Formats: sequence, structure tokens, C-alpha cells
Amino acid sequence: MITVIGLGNPGKKYEHTRHNIGFMALDAYAALKGVEFIEDKYIHAQKGFFAGIDFIKPQTFMNDSGKAAAKYSDTDIVVVYDDIDITLGTVKCSFGRGAGGHNGVQSIIDHTGTKDFFRIRIGVRPVHEELMGRIAPPDGFEKFLLSDFAPFEKELCEQGIQKAIDILSFLPTKTFQEIMNEQN
Repeated sequence: MITVIGLGNPGKKYEHTRHNIGFMALDAYAALKGVEFIEDKYIHAQKGFFAGIDFIKPQTFMNDSGKAAAKYSDTDIVVVYDDIDITLGTVKCSFGRGAGGHNGVQSIIDHTGTKDFFRIRIGVRPVHEELMGRIAPPDGFEKFLLSDFAPFEKELCEQGIQKAIDILSFLPTKTFQEIMNEQN
């Protein structure tokens, strides 16, 4: 059994932020496949199901995403999330790595007791020079991740989400290794 966990923060305030691109990717996939998310208070998440796969959007804040993931530690977990080290519009897949400074991923590692899960890392690093200064001190990348995408980044944002959707579509028929070999 596979469980896909999209990372983000709940609430309208964060809906279109870089840190919520994991939610955005799951929402776009759900819209394409007709998946309906329903609230599951037991796991503190919104949950959908399609093609034998559970889709989870934790409704805790990012740093507590592992609470929902812990309920699925006996499944093959796939985590979809933002990566500030990858350029906007680009997606990379990996397996069994550390958190890389991502608090949501660290929470999943802490709550499941393993780092052995598949990751779909959607790039959110700006490509436009005028935004690069926003990820440097004094504001740092934390404030930047909680900001909305600029209007001129929309096309690249959608490109990254589409790549994530394509990868999600391979899950029922390909191994994680096959996906990584083809997509990276």
C-alpha cells in the first residue's frame, strides 16, 4: 500500500505560498483524477483515495506533519514538498535521505522513526534575479517560503506541479527506483 503525503500549512493565509506547493500538487492531481478530500480528525488530516493509494494533507502546521504520517508508517510513504535548493519549475525525486533542513520532513522522520521514504521535491527557488535577495539575510528563506508566488512565476510554478502530477501518476505501475531513474 502507498500513502502520498503532501506538505503544507492549513488555512487561507498559506494557501498559495511556496511552502504549500505539496498541497497544491495533491489538489491538482485530485482535480484531474476526481479525488475528493474529506476531513479525518483521527489523523489530523484531509484524506483522499484513488487507484489503491491514500492521499493525505496534514491539517497540522508544517512542523507537525509527522503526526498524520505516523498513522501510515506501515505503508510505502511518498512525501511531496517544497525544496528551496531546487529551482522553481524543477522537480527531483529521492529516497532515504535526511531532512535537508525541512521541518516538515524532519517531523515525518521523527514520527515514523525512519528516513526511508520516497520524496517528490518540488523546486521553489526563484529564477528571477529580483527575488534572489529575499532568500538572503536578514529575512532569510523562512519568510520567503511563507510568501505567495509572484505573478511572473505562475508558469514555472504550474510546470513544477505538472511534473509532480506526472510522477504521482507513475506510482501504481513503477518502482521508486524506476521513477528516480527516469525523472532525475
